[in-house]
Amino acid sequence: MYRIETMSPAGGTVKLALAGLHHESNTFAGRPADLAAFGGPLRGTEIVDRHATAHSTASGFLASAGPDVDVVPLVCAYANPCGPVTANAFDVIVAEITEALAGHGPWDGVLLAQHGAAVSDHHLDADAEVLRRVRQVVGPDVPVGMALDMHANLSDAMVEQATVSVGYLTNPHIDARPRALRCAELVIGAARGTIRPVTALCRVPVLVNILRQHTGEQPMAGLLARLEQATHRPGVLDVSLFQGFPYADVPELGMSVVVVADGDPGAAHAVATDLAEAIWECRTDLQDTAESPVTALAAAAAGRRAGRRTLLLDVGDNIGAGAPGDSTVLLAAAAGIPGYFQTVCDPAAVRHCVAAGEGARVALRIGGAAVDSPAPPVPVRGRVRAVTDGRYEEPRPRHGGRRFFDAGPTVVLDLDGGPIVLLTSGLVPNTSLEQLRAAGVALDELGVVVAKGVNAPLAAFGPVVDDVVRVDTPGVTRASYVELPYRNRPRLYPFEPEPR
Repeated sequence: MYRIETMSPAGGTVKLALAGLHHESNTFAGRPADLAAFGGPLRGTEIVDRHATAHSTASGFLASAGPDVDVVPLVCAYANPCGPVTANAFDVIVAEITEALAGHGPWDGVLLAQHGAAVSDHHLDADAEVLRRVRQVVGPDVPVGMALDMHANLSDAMVEQATVSVGYLTNPHIDARPRALRCAELVIGAARGTIRPVTALCRVPVLVNILRQHTGEQPMAGLLARLEQATHRPGVLDVSLFQGFPYADVPELGMSVVVVADGDPGAAHAVATDLAEAIWECRTDLQDTAESPVTALAAAAAGRRAGRRTLLLDVGDNIGAGAPGDSTVLLAAAAGIPGYFQTVCDPAAVRHCVAAGEGARVALRIGGAAVDSPAPPVPVRGRVRAVTDGRYEEPRPRHGGRRFFDAGPTVVLDLDGGPIVLLTSGLVPNTSLEQLRAAGVALDELGVVVAKGVNAPLAAFGPVVDDVVRVDTPGVTRASYVELPYRNRPRLYPFEPEPR
């Protein structure tokens, strides 16, 4: 059960704190993660209400509660990926976390729902700084577990300050709940003294292109098979493979392996090294290029004429990696393609259409208004089909495991010539078919679906399309990393052919 009250552990009960600051920081994005972006942290029962029935990291931590395990949800803060966390937001949120830890302890363990690629204005390694401040409160001996996104950029400071570090093993991230539960199990074991976790971190000087990060495709599928075999080696408690977040310009950028062993640092190091070498051996296969917008749209239009449904993945406007979700690059070239569908985050356009009302004809400019927009607004004409509140639920395990979504006032706009645009007031990732259903858009009327992501949308959209095309669109999440102005990254393949 989830204990919100502050109670002293009795009769061998393990008391665990649940907290976290979860943010994936795109250091090339201009929109900062300020306090408004976080929308206010979830506290106490709010965490239970939002996550108990979801498939998220926090839901996995909550699931570890039982007759002799109390999980006390304290403070959890989440913001959509965007630019670095402001110094004020970081300090305010982390102060609330540490104050809650100090005020409701003592603790037998701490569960941190982090991302692993957070950057703040004053801390390049923001996740390590969260850990440092948590350690100042609970001391060096209380087991602390971090459950991390597969895109974490692991640092020595993170691993050294955490008792156990466990990452997702799927991309799309559909295993956040079970991986967080595994993290909690290890923390509980450490608190009870039944295991003695030791951790080895091995970073690999390779930047995997985001186009090759799908864990159901090669070469990632083969690497994950190697990882699965490694988990059965004697003394090994857990193995995680981190792809790293390529849009965070930090010294820890790149792929890494983390192995947790039971009291045997040699075993942990051996497994980490073996898997790191396997990654290095397939470094060339971890690179790729995407189709141009012109080529992708032509292929999608041809598929539409042949009765096939195509999913176009708008790589440069990847909402799940820090893009604004209002790119017009594909929309501007999609005129005349019936059954073409995409979302555009544009609160001003929504207000215009809401004022006009359902059924009204409108002429306006949409998209291209955010600070990171890669293209200008597009003039459109069409009819307002529907206005909704933008709220929907995703009960199935989809990317990241979130269940409750709120895009704010939302409009379905039928454009002249055939395209359909879902205008949203708030930014939400294209990871759920429920977003379409809640707006009254049926899959049967769609032949070309644009999702602003690379791998994340595939858990939901992959099974309902015939073809998938990743598109090399411009933006702060572009596929061609060599164009990004890195300053802090280490030597990495493919930037340096021989970085080691």
